[in-house]
Amino acid sequence: MASKNRTIGDHVGALLSGYIDGELTQQEGQRVELHCDACADCRQELGDLRALRDDVGNARLSEMGEDVWREKMDDTTVRVSRGIGWLLFIGGILIAAGMAIYEFIIDSSIEPWVKFLFAAIYGGLALLFLSVLRQRLLERKTDKYRDVEI
Repeated sequence: MASKNRTIGDHVGALLSGYIDGELTQQEGQRVELHCDACADCRQELGDLRALRDDVGNARLSEMGEDVWREKMDDTTVRVSRGIGWLLFIGGILIAAGMAIYEFIIDSSIEPWVKFLFAAIYGGLALLFLSVLRQRLLERKTDKYRDVEI
């Protein structure tokens, strides 16, 4: 049987969380089980950790049900405000890009070959973006995973 004069190093407190989660090797798990059979302190701590794990697992972050939450997140106000936000963001980006392009074109201190190089790079990126966007819009019509909820 276990000695009554145990030191702190003899306890398996550091292994209890791993034991509850099933992350220990078979040998470590057996060591924890045998120790908890003989040690009331560790047995109590194991029970407390199990209760805490159950409480956290059963906790709800909101009193609102999932269906109600989904409805609120997809109502007309949310969709309209999201659409306006995207419109303002993209519009601002396009205006800023247009101003930068205009300044780049009329600036006479930049060599024409540098202007051509930048035009080729950004034109290529724009074409790649548009091709991917077109492909996604076409696939969106027939996407069988569109309504899958994660």
